[in-house]
Amino acid sequence: MKCIKCNKPIPEGRLKILPNAKECVGCSSTERNYVRPIISGKTTYSEVEVIKNKDTKDYLRRLDSKGRQGFGSMLYRASRNESNSPSASLKTNIRKLPEFSQEVYQNVLKEALDWLDHDKEYALQKIEKAYQSEQISGINRRYAKEIIETLKPSPKKEVKLKVNESVDEEILDAFKYWK
Repeated sequence: MKCIKCNKPIPEGRLKILPNAKECVGCSSTERNYVRPIISGKTTYSEVEVIKNKDTKDYLRRLDSKGRQGFGSMLYRASRNESNSPSASLKTNIRKLPEFSQEVYQNVLKEALDWLDHDKEYALQKIEKAYQSEQISGINRRYAKEIIETLKPSPKKEVKLKVNESVDEEILDAFKYWK
């Protein structure tokens, strides 16, 4: 089949998708849809997304030219409030993770152990204070507390159990076959 405007042959793929097409792609008066692949896994593209809205097409063309971020069909969601300045995208609230050293942990533990014989609560407060001020990690805090508890265990509280409360026969019958 040939185009009614330029008389060039219409590609088979176009005729396969639009069997009633009378114009080639170049002569078509219909605005083209924006089609882009959707990442369905971490690295595989298995589906396509067709965008018909003109504003959305323009927006996605600009966004796709910047490079895609993440996966899924709504990749542009994170950049909705984009700014014209390139430095705006670099402004992020990144907090540097603290660095913990074994030497600082050893010093905190030594100081807590020095106080252990005199005041166990103060020794635990020293460990907690070092953790709160990010001198030691949470794991080091737990290890230090376990060491303190092993060396000077807290008195165990006695748990009193209530003895033989009577239960209504109907309740016993209702739960007779409970598993």
